[in-house]
Amino acid sequence: MRYAGAIRLDHVLGLKRLYLIPDGLPPDQGAYVRLPFDQMLAATADESIQKRCIVIGEDLGTVPEGFRPELARWGIWSYKVMLFERDAAGAFHPPARYDERALATFSTHDLPSFAGWIGRHDRPVKRGLGIDPGETARHRTTAISQLRRLLGVRTAKEVDFAAVLRCLATSPARMLVVALEDALGVQDQVNIPGTIDQHPNWRRKLPCELEQLANDGRLHAIGAIAAAAGRSALSHGAPACVQRLGSP
Repeated sequence: MRYAGAIRLDHVLGLKRLYLIPDGLPPDQGAYVRLPFDQMLAATADESIQKRCIVIGEDLGTVPEGFRPELARWGIWSYKVMLFERDAAGAFHPPARYDERALATFSTHDLPSFAGWIGRHDRPVKRGLGIDPGETARHRTTAISQLRRLLGVRTAKEVDFAAVLRCLATSPARMLVVALEDALGVQDQVNIPGTIDQHPNWRRKLPCELEQLANDGRLHAIGAIAAAAGRSALSHGAPACVQRLGSP
């Protein structure tokens, strides 16, 4: 924490329990090992105060009842990923429902980029790798329709990332993060879980040289959207809100 103003705890549920599989046994022969959750949270909170560093817990997916309120009680921020913020019927939650102490973003490094998702690029890529895309073509079409409804796009006009960002910027979440892949319109997913050599995870170059990023109009447009929503987004002439999430 000494080098950062904020950190993300990957799979924060690991502070409470881990599923361990003895060497040589099949996965269904594993067991949950519980950790001293309160002590782990206390140590995290203490370091956060000493180093003046925000802690964001990756609390995505299925977690035990009461887990998120307990994190919040200790001051650990939540992680609001728009693609996951949907109700049982598939409708997107309005960003107004997001927590204040949270990081809001459209996607993660383990999910499709906006361009890949809206263009359905990720589905054939995963099928080509022998991986279940996790949803049918009909489900994706329905999800895109639900996003259009949330954004108020009712004509044949295409949904662009700027509209998504304007929506996310209205949320109470005090931190808004944009992946560089989304800012630059990259279709390919940064990382496809379950692959090692089958896919060039973390090995693609961005379509813009590092030295050119500070002057890239797409990043400045993102900064302008954030600023228009009352968010502080500019630092040394370039948007500070744009990060490559999850880079090892």
